[in-house]
Amino acid sequence: MDLNLLLLFAEIAETPNLSQAAKRLGVSRSSISQRLKILERQMGVQLLRRTTRRVDLTDAGRTAYEHAIRIREDAGAAQAAMAGHTKHPRGHVRLSVPTGLGRLVLAPLLLDFLNRHPAITLQVSLTNRVGDLIAGNIDLAVKIMADPPDTVVARELGPVEWRLCAAPRLVAALAVTTPDDLLRHPIVAPPPAARDYAIQLRRRGRNRILSVVPRLQAEDFLFLLDALVAGAGIGMLPHYLADPAIADGRLVALLTDHEVIGPGDRIFLLTTPTAHPAPAVRALVEFLRASVPDWGGLQRRARAARAETA
Repeated sequence: MDLNLLLLFAEIAETPNLSQAAKRLGVSRSSISQRLKILERQMGVQLLRRTTRRVDLTDAGRTAYEHAIRIREDAGAAQAAMAGHTKHPRGHVRLSVPTGLGRLVLAPLLLDFLNRHPAITLQVSLTNRVGDLIAGNIDLAVKIMADPPDTVVARELGPVEWRLCAAPRLVAALAVTTPDDLLRHPIVAPPPAARDYAIQLRRRGRNRILSVVPRLQAEDFLFLLDALVAGAGIGMLPHYLADPAIADGRLVALLTDHEVIGPGDRIFLLTTPTAHPAPAVRALVEFLRASVPDWGGLQRRARAARAETA
């Protein structure tokens, strides 16, 4: 049975005759009559007794009308509830974020988000591995990558720069003035995990790729940060991890006249394609896009600093 026809029947039952119903609904009388016949045929009963001046409900019609108005009221309540979700979003969001970015940058933002939206709950997974969002039961993923796949909706948060750095005492003992010097020293490397690791550098439009065997590899960038500060070797870190450690003297930046090409150059918010995302997910996406630090400004300042040392 077509519920739209049942809702139409409620409108007909609340008017004196079919002509008045047609005028109220903005359609022709013949259209009203045709739709009513379809509903009666679907239900297998007569709903109205028609006269020249008015229509009267049959017993079956009165029963149908009672159900129709309950459906109409439920639909109105659902619409009002959805409007409330949009204005005051509620619900549960399953979120995946990278370890370092999640702990140092996103964690305080997510706590602020929860304070602003008390009706929303979050389930946060700190991981650098994000596969299929649906298979992983993930509503929203933050991912550092170069090119997001076509199977997701990707919203860019900003760029990521990479630094080559090491502990000050290690730098004092090592001579690193050219890319070739990296081949002679211990390397701490992020993914992809492989025995032979490629360090990519760019200077004045020219790329240089160095194949090294890392002394230490790990997916957890906070662990890599600790390892570099402890003097485990020379390593690559994203700017949001490296720059604070460089500023407070725990690490020293190396080969600052070169651009370091890391595993990904942009931060993306990834969601599954849907015409109507859940209000809680939409609220978190909008909040993160408005709240994540000015990566572009950080990038411009970093480039200016490299230009001064070139």
